[in-house]
Amino acid sequence: MGSLVAPVGEDGKLQTHTASGDSLSSKSKKSNSTVDSDMFLSLLVAEMQNQDPLEPTTNTEWVSQYATFTQVEKMGEMAESVDLLRANDLVGKEVIMKVTSESTGDVSYARGTVDFITVENGKPIIWIDDKQYSMADLDTVVSGEYSSAYDKYDTLSAMLKGLPNIKYADDSYENVIKGAYKYYNTMNEYEKNFMNTYGADLLKVLAEWKEKLTKLGVDFSDVEPEEEEKAATLDDIMKSFNTKMDAIIDKLNLLTKQEDEE
Repeated sequence: MGSLVAPVGEDGKLQTHTASGDSLSSKSKKSNSTVDSDMFLSLLVAEMQNQDPLEPTTNTEWVSQYATFTQVEKMGEMAESVDLLRANDLVGKEVIMKVTSESTGDVSYARGTVDFITVENGKPIIWIDDKQYSMADLDTVVSGEYSSAYDKYDTLSAMLKGLPNIKYADDSYENVIKGAYKYYNTMNEYEKNFMNTYGADLLKVLAEWKEKLTKLGVDFSDVEPEEEEKAATLDDIMKSFNTKMDAIIDKLNLLTKQEDEE
């Protein structure tokens, strides 16, 4: 994923398309060939004028054809309305867009916050950092928690990216590995689970380097996470209570003895 991929060239033409081929550029070309009501009626009239007089089409069949077309047209309009509602709901949210290169077919991902939505030929256009995307390019709507976890995954990946083959490991890499461990320890439970799921290879590299440097004499005790304070058990609570009660009883006995002596 990473930073946003620019799908629009300097000439203003879209440089990418979706996996289904339903990109903004292809949509604009297809819009000219869309069959609308007027075209359908023209075709229907032409069919009536050129039908076989020996086997003419009945009125019921004409009505059925037109009803079927109208139904399909209305369903298409409804789908467009739903897409527009979905697109409007994305404004201000972070999303991941799937982009397929027209020249190579390679798939990349663009991540960013939706700034606003425009409509062209009845189709919603998603705008992110002055770049436009088709609704069909939408891959994922990202939560803030996920976004934070991914950013930390990306940062840890960058920290370990420049490491050489582990056979060249020496203590000169101590600060890099310790820094990576300290950074990992700042993650919350959700972010660590994210790393275990999507960054298992990074954690494996980190563990291998730690093991190697430990053998070379590097001490990692200063980056180990502090153990959480254990919760008091019922026995611990009762023991503390009894100790305090014994102290109170001793104090009362002492006061009673002083009063008797007086």
